[in-house]
Amino acid sequence: MAVGTYEITHDKILESGKKLFLENGYERTNLRAICKGAGITTGAFYRHFDGKEALFSALVDPLINSIEHKFKNATNLCLDELSNGKLAALDYVSEEAIFETIDFIFDNFDLFKLLIDCSDGTKYSNFVDFIVDLELDSMERVSILLRKNNIKINDVNNNDLHIIYHSYYSCLFEIVLHDYSKDEAIRCAKTIFDFFMAGFHKVLGLS
Repeated sequence: MAVGTYEITHDKILESGKKLFLENGYERTNLRAICKGAGITTGAFYRHFDGKEALFSALVDPLINSIEHKFKNATNLCLDELSNGKLAALDYVSEEAIFETIDFIFDNFDLFKLLIDCSDGTKYSNFVDFIVDLELDSMERVSILLRKNNIKINDVNNNDLHIIYHSYYSCLFEIVLHDYSKDEAIRCAKTIFDFFMAGFHKVLGLS
């Protein structure tokens, strides 16, 4: 195989798969259609991917990894600020993050669409729960630090926090489900942030 041919074919499969997954969802997309869209045989497909789910994973895993990295960095930043006695970091990091999140979503809109609206039948169908687990881990680390520094916050049941975070992200991801423009998404995200932050303060006893 000539140098570069493998990579070109690989990219064609990825593009064909993404297009069809977005149009039909994972479950209703068949391998034959993916191969036809890429202009290859089924045998050629298997030289690149083990199957349809492996192709879906190749599309979304880089985004998953990037999300984990962003959560880690944001949590560490918040912890650094709180360690310096800046309680406002709870709001500052979160409010800054909401607008950065909108940029990030629109930079990767198709991939978010795959995860949120097209992933039934894959291990990614619980994508919102994956995000919620990252939030719960972050909140646990923040809570430990606050108590260590004698900053009083309410004990909140983990199941309650799960529901709150799940509600928040389900609302936020409506902008993807309904194909909002970026301007609409920014306005909506600010409203969502204000609404949930007020309640979050109340629940934690920070209001």
